[in-house]
Amino acid sequence: MEERVEVGASICVAVVANTARSLVAVGADPVAIEQVLGFAVDQYADRDAHVSLAALARLERAAPDLTGDPAVALRLAGRCAADGDVGVIGHLAAHSPSLREALCLAVRHGNVLGTGVRLALRTAADRAEIRYHRTEVASRTTQGTELALGEIATTLRLLADGDDIDLRADFRHERPGHAAAYAAVFGDRVCFGQAEDRITFAAEFLDRPPPRAQSYLFAVLREHAVTLAERVAAAGTGSQRVREYIVTRLPLGPPTAQATSRELGISRQTLYRRLRAEGTSFEQLLETTRHRLALEHLRDPRYTLHEIATLLGFAEYSSFHRAVRRWTGHNPQAYRRGIGVRSQLDL
Repeated sequence: MEERVEVGASICVAVVANTARSLVAVGADPVAIEQVLGFAVDQYADRDAHVSLAALARLERAAPDLTGDPAVALRLAGRCAADGDVGVIGHLAAHSPSLREALCLAVRHGNVLGTGVRLALRTAADRAEIRYHRTEVASRTTQGTELALGEIATTLRLLADGDDIDLRADFRHERPGHAAAYAAVFGDRVCFGQAEDRITFAAEFLDRPPPRAQSYLFAVLREHAVTLAERVAAAGTGSQRVREYIVTRLPLGPPTAQATSRELGISRQTLYRRLRAEGTSFEQLLETTRHRLALEHLRDPRYTLHEIATLLGFAEYSSFHRAVRRWTGHNPQAYRRGIGVRSQLDL
């Protein structure tokens, strides 16, 4: 099915489908869910399609009535650890060198899943925070915030491997009637009527490796990406090193020339001079590396479009969509279906 174009903020249909499946698992009627949404999620063969965020908000508001449980979103958040379908981003995060990088990956991927939801990781002094925000006021729901922050809190506690991370949860909404249920997910430091929806915790936690991280697996995953980027004819030694660094840092956002030169132990001016001598530039290498990786990943059905957007460092799915159209003349769905011009693979 073609990607559905919606007015207003959108969300990946996979997110809606996951929410619907979770509600069915705790007793909701699938027919009633479809009536609330106004469509059947199963009609979308493409899990990367976008639907209106307002539809997800309707389902979230209806969830307590559909399940007979006013705290159903908190209950679902507590169950998130049992979901083993973490995808390529989840595997990269689980084996990242530090929890900071793991969380950066998770936050960036969360932001790529739709136009109406924003996550941010920030640090100040000895505290770190993950902020959750919906851009459309009409699409903000108590249940959606409970589920999002609850999943974050549950994941952080799992990554802490039993250590106390001094977690606190702040919510915009006022204290609900089922406030007692929050303690099971967030502990006893929960505040309502706050300026932001956010989780805060001890910043020292960010510098630890994930408890079951295996560095060699992370290296293998990254090496695979480097191999894809270098599958086309080899470039000069200097540009090769720059391209490899670009690939390893892309999931956290496009690296700058300054950061790249620092990693290579040279000045920014020296970096530009060496690349110019090879007939290229940092900006050109960044563009061509993203281009090559995009075409390779789009041919691999194991990657969703949103995962590809994250791996290529795009902060917005729409930016990834525009880039693929610029590179190939087709949108990502069309190129993946084989409509794309095959000669584009021969850069």
